[in-house]
Amino acid sequence: MMRATRRTLLKGSVGLALTAIGPLTVFDTAAAADGILSFGDATITVVDTTVGSAELWAEVPVKLKAPVTCTIVLEYETLNGNGTIGVLPGTATAGADFVAARGFLVFQPGEQVKLVRIPLVRPLEAGKSIILQISDYGYPLFGFAHTAGEVRSSEQPSIAAAYANDEVALPPLPSQGSVIFSDRLLDRDFASDDGRSPSGAPCWQSRLATGRRQDGNRELGYYADPALNPETTVWGIDSATGCRFIQAEHHDEGLSDGQGGKLAPGWRKETPFRFSAAIVSSRTLFNRITIDSYVEFDIRMMKVPGSWPGLWLLPVAPGWPPEIDLLEAYITASPQYRDDVIFSSIHWKGEKGPDARGAAMPLGLVEDGANLFSRFNRFGCLIGRQQIVYYFNDKPYCAMPNLVGAGPWYMLMDVAVGGPAGEPSDPGAFPARLYIAGVKVIQF
Repeated sequence: MMRATRRTLLKGSVGLALTAIGPLTVFDTAAAADGILSFGDATITVVDTTVGSAELWAEVPVKLKAPVTCTIVLEYETLNGNGTIGVLPGTATAGADFVAARGFLVFQPGEQVKLVRIPLVRPLEAGKSIILQISDYGYPLFGFAHTAGEVRSSEQPSIAAAYANDEVALPPLPSQGSVIFSDRLLDRDFASDDGRSPSGAPCWQSRLATGRRQDGNRELGYYADPALNPETTVWGIDSATGCRFIQAEHHDEGLSDGQGGKLAPGWRKETPFRFSAAIVSSRTLFNRITIDSYVEFDIRMMKVPGSWPGLWLLPVAPGWPPEIDLLEAYITASPQYRDDVIFSSIHWKGEKGPDARGAAMPLGLVEDGANLFSRFNRFGCLIGRQQIVYYFNDKPYCAMPNLVGAGPWYMLMDVAVGGPAGEPSDPGAFPARLYIAGVKVIQF
């Protein structure tokens, strides 16, 4: 039985590298020393810097000790330092020294330096300072470990002058491949419990290879099939778009176990399942994804707090890891939730057990006006021999080293409930649907 899946809670992990790599370490440093974050095999430094007495902007270098092979996403923000006051852009505050800045830094494989530009309202006076704080990024999974660097006034040349932004482009999507699989999932008997249609032909399977629950992840939904769980709907055709959807649902009375009782999570046996989850897998239908395969899902999600949609790949060979996650969206009602963020990652078997790398990516950095809930978007990944590259509407946004091997792999699409997304704050907002315009696999 598979001991864990992509849905294993990522304890002791950070937005810079997922699960089993140990916690991100913050090294305490003196006020005049560079701030350092260390994780896995990477070390990030915020370089203390200076500005001249006549300058109206400051540039703060954030650097990696050495380039890494995975995408890293950091969040930064300016803080009031010694005797300084920050002001929001477009506003005026008496005595303000600088314009507050907040945003993201993305290090792609091969990149080593990023510069953060801080506008000054007036030249920085001697003895005053501005703080630039960086944090690991990835709510709700991570603890936002952080460190900071400092900007001071000086008549000496700025340290930042010795640095320049690195720009290493991710590879574009290749052309002229051959489509080896394509499906809109519109057949009447498109999915079943055993992955076989009534005629005996292979079809999508309505469960994981190991069963219909994920207790190890503290999930609140039972992966249902309407043929087995008649109180559920699970899937249908959307009349407005003509597309297939799968959905997680709320069932106030619970789900019958077929023996007069109720189905209950193994991790919370005293409380029955009050949600059904939905999953479809190509394990029996198409399982030939391998090196130089590009996998693409054309989907739209619903913004329902407590739901956890995902697009992912598992190997045909039994056992876990490895795994490739194109998309995980942990949808919550928290003010910290940002609705353009997805997680993309890999899981593999390391020297000390299951290991992983991944990034929480704000897709608004990739495409202006990116919206996961109002329109369909295409999410894909290209499995190379050395690198796995992830694409959003044909634009590369993330890359991981290929530590998972050649496969072969099969596809999974699901809408889970709970886990890192937490207890649904409004069960009445369900169903939480994943609309599917189509999936395809191209071989290059």
